[in-house]
Amino acid sequence: MSPIKVGFIGLSSTQSWAVWAHLPYLASSSKYEITALCNSSLSSAHAAIKAHNLPPTTKAYATPAELAADADIDLVICSVRVDKHYDALMPALKAGKDVFCEWPLAKDAAQAEEMLAVAKEKGVRTLVGLQAGVSPGMRKVREVLVSGRIGKVLSSTFHGTPKFFGGTEYEGLAYQNDPSVGGNMVTIYGVHSLEAIQQVLAPFTSFTPLLAVSHPTVQLTTYAGEPTKTIPRTSHDQFLLQGSLSCGAVVSYHLRGGPAFGNEAGHIWRIYGSKGEVQVTGPDSYLQIADDNVKIEVFEHESGKTETVEVDKDAFSGEEYPLYARNIARLYEAFADGKGEDEGVLDWEAAVKRHAFVEEVYEKAGVKN
Repeated sequence: MSPIKVGFIGLSSTQSWAVWAHLPYLASSSKYEITALCNSSLSSAHAAIKAHNLPPTTKAYATPAELAADADIDLVICSVRVDKHYDALMPALKAGKDVFCEWPLAKDAAQAEEMLAVAKEKGVRTLVGLQAGVSPGMRKVREVLVSGRIGKVLSSTFHGTPKFFGGTEYEGLAYQNDPSVGGNMVTIYGVHSLEAIQQVLAPFTSFTPLLAVSHPTVQLTTYAGEPTKTIPRTSHDQFLLQGSLSCGAVVSYHLRGGPAFGNEAGHIWRIYGSKGEVQVTGPDSYLQIADDNVKIEVFEHESGKTETVEVDKDAFSGEEYPLYARNIARLYEAFADGKGEDEGVLDWEAAVKRHAFVEEVYEKAGVKN
């Protein structure tokens, strides 16, 4: 079968999420072929083609409209700042291209709904970058629960940090302190970890959130840690939520900004059952990235024993795939094979539902967004 021909919006020549997470798989897979890049300028696109040793036949474009007009492109991938997703992808949607967009789909629910409507009208396939459903770490936790080892799940607690949103922040992430951009601790890091929790346990049937800003002024720094300037923070760096799940269990969730404990313990997630308990720990709150970087332990009440459970390996578990690239690779592989939501591959219908969840969080927390 011919490879899926990709037009990539946002693959820069320097280090970025697109380079860390998307490129390792796309550069090596026989199922996809990068045929064109679109960056902020033509020179930037050419620089990226050269920096990543892409074939000389790779085309460079300076605007999304030019990329969308290329008849050789089957799939457009977008990995740029969230408030640029709408303008970057509407030309591709109107041209009838399939699209993979990073999460959040757009800066707000209204834009996301409009993008979905055009995608439906054109009959294109869509994919959103919510990876928890294909994470081997999360699947292993789910496997333990389904096996019945801890009995009926009664409750769960999660505490974690993305290790950002403390009193100091790298200047490249300054935009995340402004909620109008659409990318912040709640919409990005909160949704990713809550998605994983619901994939493993069950969907929320009701919840009550609490949002707060603990650091209203933020010291920005260079990548090397040198102070530059201070800015106000109006996005939230404390996100608490308590709720009930469709399985009957109750959940207490807390995501906060700042360093991990000891710079190592970034989350602790416990799932309490009638016969035992599961504990998942890791370096940060990124459950959607979970692979062999998380520790899964099972405590059985009757025996009094605790066992560490190993995460299963697959073709993407090796060192040739950096940690951030593994679940993105699994998404691409599943998408190429035609898999859907039942197998953890979420389309824009699912993405719009997650945007509605974010709106409900803000509304219930009394936040005008």
